[in-house]
Amino acid sequence: MFQEKIINDDILAKMSLENVFKIFNDNVYPMLNTEEREYCDKLQEFCIDLNPKIDRSKDVYGLLPELGKHGYIQRINPWKDFKPVGMKKEILLGTHLSMLDPQLELARLASGILCGNPTFHYYEHGGESDVARKIQDELLSGQKIGCIGITEPERGSDAVNMTTICTKTDDGVIFNGEKVYTTNGPKADYFCCYGVYDEGNPRDTMVQGIIAREFGVKTERLKINSVPRVHIAHTILDNVKVPQDYILADNGLGYKRLFEGLVPERLSIMGSGIGICWAGIIYGIIYTNLRKQFGKPVIRYQGVGYGLADLLTKSSAATALALQAATVYDEKILFADEPSKEAGKWIAAISSQGKYYVAKLTHEICYEVQQHMGGMSVTDNTPLDELTDVSKIEEVIGGARNIQLLLIQGQIQRFMRLL
Repeated sequence: MFQEKIINDDILAKMSLENVFKIFNDNVYPMLNTEEREYCDKLQEFCIDLNPKIDRSKDVYGLLPELGKHGYIQRINPWKDFKPVGMKKEILLGTHLSMLDPQLELARLASGILCGNPTFHYYEHGGESDVARKIQDELLSGQKIGCIGITEPERGSDAVNMTTICTKTDDGVIFNGEKVYTTNGPKADYFCCYGVYDEGNPRDTMVQGIIAREFGVKTERLKINSVPRVHIAHTILDNVKVPQDYILADNGLGYKRLFEGLVPERLSIMGSGIGICWAGIIYGIIYTNLRKQFGKPVIRYQGVGYGLADLLTKSSAATALALQAATVYDEKILFADEPSKEAGKWIAAISSQGKYYVAKLTHEICYEVQQHMGGMSVTDNTPLDELTDVSKIEEVIGGARNIQLLLIQGQIQRFMRLL
């Protein structure tokens, strides 16, 4: 189980996933209605059953079919008979899977949301090809793996001005370019990629397509020490011809779909981060209540107890923000007969604010809890070091800290229009 076990058996027995969920429930269930609590109860049963089957020395991809059997690859959109659905359910899904296995959650989100969500948008906008439905079923069942290709070696924050060039043919589109930081890339069967017909006019010429690996996609795995069980790639598109049936948005519509997907993606990432926050603080609470130093539990020392109290407060506040944002998204956009433009603007803003705050908080909580727990927390005897490592990736994927602050700054400047 461990490379070398040094943790006290009595403490280890209390640091079970079941006990983590008990403390989580005590803090979060009062914010949920009956349906949401029942949904979480089933999620927790699933996680507790899956936990012993997870081999932390192997990559996460063999676990995706287990998620797919229960409809846990994504829960924003209706798929098969799996219910309930909605952004709030998706956030709760990400939260629980992060508490179970944060690296599995990272791969799940990239496959099910970043690659899977565009297939739903395709049909919402009148798409008719059966190919997208086949891809959707394969991704959401966990039988196939997906990733997204937006960022490039020279285009990180400036994602709109892509250098990946598309060329029309009679029966499809040829992609030429490079993508980078494609989570799941080395293992992916499908790549949701963006390119442009005219590099000088990306907004009016952007294309979104699902590219199957067999079309000629090449990938090289990047060495990212923080997530050894998740494969992240440098992806190369060298004259990759994509049939028209695989093109989800053409002739500039790719630009609209890119931004249409950002809000649910950022909200979903908030869910993943909330799970890391709660796992970090709860393992810290359990350990410091049981670990004794100078004859009394560590948590009774002000330097530890007060610090954990501060982090618990922030975690609760972040959770309330994420759940409220998801509620507004569900009620006024996702399930509304006529989506509210006012709510849409607010959600776009709050998704950036929330993603920024929660991602930053994951790092703060994990780092500070490690200081309160001491040396044990940097060994493999507790999950804290893995949580800390994944928190670094959480703060970058979906838009790094400074990008979110740039967007928020723009929101502040727009307030002057109200005057």
